[in-house]
Amino acid sequence: MTIAALDACGRYAVAAVGLGDVTFYAASDAGVGAVRAVYSSFDRVLEKGGVKPSELDAIVVNTGPGSWTGVRVSVTYTASLAFGAGARAYGHSGFAIGKRLAGGVAFIDQLGKTIAEQGAGEAPLLVELFAEIGADDYLSRRQAWLDQMLALGAEALAAGEAGDPLDLQTTYFQEFLAGARK
Repeated sequence: MTIAALDACGRYAVAAVGLGDVTFYAASDAGVGAVRAVYSSFDRVLEKGGVKPSELDAIVVNTGPGSWTGVRVSVTYTASLAFGAGARAYGHSGFAIGKRLAGGVAFIDQLGKTIAEQGAGEAPLLVELFAEIGADDYLSRRQAWLDQMLALGAEALAAGEAGDPLDLQTTYFQEFLAGARK
């Protein structure tokens, strides 16, 4: 199975591609804008792995919460690329990924506010999405996160889940601040 993961919820877009037991990772440059960040991180990881989009079985994308523009761009990019390449596309919220990784998660947004899933209690994992650190440090902090995304994709493929790119939806901080649940 060849699975890619894309997360553009924070300061940098980060991506991974899993080729069996080997995983490659890449991050975008700082200050390039959401569109260029998503494309560059994904192109870099495919190049590192020597993978063409047509060789992907699935792409997993973090649907938020996080950077409003980054989430929209990454979900749209994932859906478009998966549709064109004939790959399956799976979207998972940061809350779902964090529950798998540490039993729960809360995020620190770009304003320094802590965002947690309503009614989830205290989160054992705190993720600072807009930490003032370099791309390499940000990527190293997010590798376990990307590994969970790849695992979710492998499980979905093994279970025969449809993975229709047109079914991807985003999750925004604003929805959780208002108490909405998706």
